[in-house]
Amino acid sequence: MERKISKVEVEGLEALFYDEIMQLISGFSYNRFIKKCIYDMHIQPNESVLDLGSGTGKNICIIGNYSNSLIVGLDKGTDMLKVSKKRCRKYNNIKIFYHDIRKQTPFYEQFDIAFISFVLHGFIDNERDMIINNAFSALKNGGRFCILDYNEFDLDKENMLIKWVFNYGECPLAKDFIKKDLRKKLQNVGFKSFKQFDYYGHHVRLLIAQK
Repeated sequence: MERKISKVEVEGLEALFYDEIMQLISGFSYNRFIKKCIYDMHIQPNESVLDLGSGTGKNICIIGNYSNSLIVGLDKGTDMLKVSKKRCRKYNNIKIFYHDIRKQTPFYEQFDIAFISFVLHGFIDNERDMIINNAFSALKNGGRFCILDYNEFDLDKENMLIKWVFNYGECPLAKDFIKKDLRKKLQNVGFKSFKQFDYYGHHVRLLIAQK
């Protein structure tokens, strides 16, 4: 029952205009924000990247400006896949595939970086653990798992706007996600050496964990 309330899988017109919608609801800061986050990942030209839930391909196209190595996007939204394949076709090193990221990927210790952006909060908690495990398996030793999503905070102590977003605008599973100790989850799998960048106050973070 919980899984059906997730809004992480986007289809139809919302998928086709997802980036425009995000730009609008963010007060036209979304494009600048995403570029800053990817810059903060410090991707090197020779580093391979796996994007779990690659959506419209916006992020991996930006990543393609940093890395000359293999970049793979995985998503199961058919409309999102159409948008991303069209958007990223000029990058010869970007490959996009249909795949449910809850299921083990066909890649084992192949990537320097695994990236997931505003996807993890849209799954029930045991599925989040599945995705974290899949990222760990796909990374080389020393590789980095970069998670861009909501930070941990007490919603009851937030202002009315933030409360409205989480109660009415955001995926209902996000309210559970912000209560979870994500670092502990990552440590339980074997990740270590954490680094964090905060955005939009303390509400959004890029958490980087090393394998």
